[in-house]
Amino acid sequence: MRFSCLSVLLILGAALVAPAYAQQTPDLPGAPDTTQAAESDLDEVTVTANRRATPRSKTPATVSIKTRSELDREQPLLRTVADALQTLPGITINRLGLLSGAANIRGLTGERIAVLVDGERLPNLEFGPDLGSVDPFRVERLEVLKGPASSIYGADAFGGVINIITTLPRFDTPPKVRTYLYGGNFSEIGGNVEFQGPNVVAGLSLRTAGDAKDGLSRPIPTNGTGYDAFDAYASGRIDFDATNHLELRFDRYRQSYADLNGFPTPPFVFAQNQFRNRDRYSIAYINDGAPGGTSFALRANYQKNERRFDNTTAVTIPVFASPFAVGGNGTSSLFGTPSRQAAFFPPAPPTFITLTTPSSTYSLTETYGLSAQANTALGSAVLTYGYDFSQDASTSIDRFAVPSVQSPLATRSFNGVFLQGSYDITPSFTVAGGVRYDTYDQNTNTGLVNNANRVTFNAGAIYSITPELALRANFAQGFRPPSLLFLFGSSPEGTFFAPSAGNVQANPNLRPERADNFDIGINYTSPEFRAGITYFNNQVTDFLGFGPLVAFGAPPFGPPPPSQTVLNKNVQLQGLEFSSAYFFSPQAFFEANLTYVDGRDGSGLPLSQLEVFPLTALLRLVYDDKTFNALLQSRIYGGQGSVIGNNGVVGPGTPPAGVLDLSFGYRFVPNVQLTVSVENVTNAQYIYPTSGFVAPGARLLGAVRAEF
Repeated sequence: MRFSCLSVLLILGAALVAPAYAQQTPDLPGAPDTTQAAESDLDEVTVTANRRATPRSKTPATVSIKTRSELDREQPLLRTVADALQTLPGITINRLGLLSGAANIRGLTGERIAVLVDGERLPNLEFGPDLGSVDPFRVERLEVLKGPASSIYGADAFGGVINIITTLPRFDTPPKVRTYLYGGNFSEIGGNVEFQGPNVVAGLSLRTAGDAKDGLSRPIPTNGTGYDAFDAYASGRIDFDATNHLELRFDRYRQSYADLNGFPTPPFVFAQNQFRNRDRYSIAYINDGAPGGTSFALRANYQKNERRFDNTTAVTIPVFASPFAVGGNGTSSLFGTPSRQAAFFPPAPPTFITLTTPSSTYSLTETYGLSAQANTALGSAVLTYGYDFSQDASTSIDRFAVPSVQSPLATRSFNGVFLQGSYDITPSFTVAGGVRYDTYDQNTNTGLVNNANRVTFNAGAIYSITPELALRANFAQGFRPPSLLFLFGSSPEGTFFAPSAGNVQANPNLRPERADNFDIGINYTSPEFRAGITYFNNQVTDFLGFGPLVAFGAPPFGPPPPSQTVLNKNVQLQGLEFSSAYFFSPQAFFEANLTYVDGRDGSGLPLSQLEVFPLTALLRLVYDDKTFNALLQSRIYGGQGSVIGNNGVVGPGTPPAGVLDLSFGYRFVPNVQLTVSVENVTNAQYIYPTSGFVAPGARLLGAVRAEF
């Protein structure tokens, strides 16, 4: 059934070939037309840094952007949003599987990173927002705001913000159909079809993969890398007049049989998302306002996330058996205690048995979101102000418990009011900043409560010394209360499971996390060369991490007791980001980036494996003359050194690695392009950084893109 549905899409896509081609980057909400902007220069517009369209030359914060043209050029080397993010400076991915993973920005990951889709927050699930639920085919651009942004977006933005901007409906879009098909070894196949017309966008995609092999042609533990995924989406726009319009969106994402490889082996011998479903319904009323006046937007959304996680653990234990003999009783015992025997018979050697424990958990999270935002121009100043509300209601069921056990209904509510502003003191000197007040309410239907409130702020400036050279500095705060999971656990014993940490004891006495971050950077931009370097220093107080716990004796059967607990500690994250690009000609350029993060725990202990950001670097050579294009890149990962790994054991983290990728594309006619890519050209045997997940070996991928 998997391949029959996909075959229909492939046949449909192959039929959609016609002699017309146009690549368009639509206007962002409230932003000027950026179609003619250079891909990564300071005149490019960002909408994430201060919640409104702002040239990067007026933005003190550190922002990375990936455009539609860049995404198209890098496919099929990238097949998920996580793949697209991992080559940006300051970002790596803590992978649980080929589809599942959480972004790590400068050493902060999971629930500390806010993920927005068209400005609307994705909920935090077990390990953070689900990056796999948006197909990169429909993405117009990715924007990443690095460093704390709680004063702009609230608690979820403690470590940064990822804004996924999809194709938006526009009144001036001519009718057209876009298609994209790809396939390769390890039975990896995908296809997309999208229709665009005046005020409407609709599309669907199918993706599937089999079990990959590593660089030594061995199966990847624990149980392969297969998955199926389906996306269907539609958005429409109703124009009331030249400045007022209504936008409606619907997304449906279905993931099934997705193997998860980021869980430690032992004890896991099987881990899989049986299904992971997300539905999103949203409505927005937008008033673009008059130039120099006030514009505003009202947004509301509802999201439903259902998922089922199945896993099996295996624990091997010794069994001592005694032979029958004079004076002996021939009985057996467990855990190193031989049975009573005759004096002249020595104890029999132990045998070992493996106890397997299956588990299946169904979880449901319903999310409600509401925001109201306005922008007002006051001469050389612009103010952005508004209100955000978001609520997550989650519950889960242990399907294998007898009788089945349902967790308490846990609800998290966020209310925030914010004010952001910028002022051009001179044409070359801009200051920006803002303040936000948030209240956080967390409770369960069994009476567990955790409430908090906080004021956070940010302030920065950018000064253009020359038209090519600019200096910038930015200070920003983060605030994040502990989750109910960290406070009370998910089991009657007050424990929960965390990847690479094992069974963890919750702590009801945790304090909220706080962060104070400075970014200082210098940017140079000219037609032939651009470069930027940023130093960042993030002091995190009461960081919610894991620490060793003195464990009691293990029971004869069942899971081992927790060896770690959640605790507050002070952590410093500082480092450098460097990026550059040199243009040999309008068709050819070389780009590179490097990120170094020095993370230190104030207690002197190593950080946990998921918290240690390794050195990362990218070297990329690109040629593109609009008919032929080629890409050669090297992804470089440093080793993590000593980390706290599974069950609190200090040991080496993920090792260093270097990976080479190659891609060629040729446009036969203006509307059809064929691409052939090789991922991991040298068939290197390596491990994805931070997660311990063995990466696939060399993969040959072919793709065709068409539009009419």
